Formats: sequence, structure tokens, C-alpha cells
Amino acid sequence: MRRAAAIAAIAGLAALAGLAATEPAASAAPEPRDAYVARALAAVRSLGPAGCAELDRALYDAAHTRCRADAGTPAASCLIAAARAACAGAADRARCEAAADVIATNLRGQTALLDDATRFRLVRGSADYHAALAAELHRRYAVLAAELVLAGSAGTGDDARAIDELCAHRDRALHACEAGDAACVPSLPWSRCVAALVWFVGGGP
Repeated sequence: MRRAAAIAAIAGLAALAGLAATEPAASAAPEPRDAYVARALAAVRSLGPAGCAELDRALYDAAHTRCRADAGTPAASCLIAAARAACAGAADRARCEAAADVIATNLRGQTALLDDATRFRLVRGSADYHAALAAELHRRYAVLAAELVLAGSAGTGDDARAIDELCAHRDRALHACEAGDAACVPSLPWSRCVAALVWFVGGGP
């Protein structure tokens, strides 16, 4: 069962990682995991906080207006199309799309980090739901980043490798959380764990 889940997670990542590629050759070898993480991290850092916030808002809006996120998890294909449209005029389109890949993965992974009760509380208590949602997710990402520090890999100068290693190995033990526990991050597929950490470490809002 774990193997089937892992295969599904890798397939989902492959669909989203295709954002940053421009018609790759059919025989091209898959990108190594740590190389993907390094590219995504560099992309998020290159945008800076303001650029990340602008792109995050654009994809969030597209997820709700075009991808029917209000009715459930937005489809990867719809988010890919929205990301390409948002990055069409970017000075460095490849980096923009790599950062958009991270945002899209985080959009699709929100329900794994925030239960229905928490999201309902944010809807009822916030004038700006997107800002409240981003702040709540940022707190969960910070908990995951604390795991990165405790693992002893952070601060070695190779953030991408540290993120890859933590996300590849943290779910050897099951992480189960009580409903509403903001200090607990549940078990996550590698792709969603990486996206959360890349966004937090890279300086996303």
C-alpha cells in the first residue's frame, strides 16, 4: 500500500515538475531529486518575498476561479495551465514556472496540513481568507522546518540536499496528528514535504 502511495505521489510530482521544462526529449533521464529541489529553491529565492507573494496570489485566484478549488482539490492539469499563463510574461520564465510548481504543489496539499475545522475557522474569522490561510500554512511549514533543524542537516550549506533527505526519510515512522494540532505535521508524500520546505526556507510568504 505504501508503495502504491509512493508511486502515485511521484506521478503527481512528475506532472507538476513538467511546468519548468520546455518540450523535453522523450529519452531524457528523470531529473535527480536533489537537483529538482535545488532548482525549485533557487527559483523561489530569485523571486524574493514580493515576487513570491504576487505569484502565489495569482495562482490562488486561478485555482478558485478556473480550477474549482472551492469544490475540492484543484486538478494538476488546471494549475499547470494557470502557472504557464501567469509566467508567460516573466523575464525568466523557467524560474517563474519552477516557483509556480512549488506553489501548485502546496495548493494541492493544503487539506493534508489543515483539517476542515481549521479552514472553517479561518473562513469565519478572517476578512482576507487567503492571507489567513497563508499565515496558518506558514506556521505548519515552520514546524516542518524545525524538524529539518533537529535532523542536523540544516545549516550545512546545502539546503536542497537537507530538504530532500528529510522528506525522503521522515515517513519511515508514521506521523499522525490530532485534529486541530497546529504543532504537528502529518505524514506527507515527498513532493508535498519538499514544496512546503522550499517555500519556507526560500522565503515565500
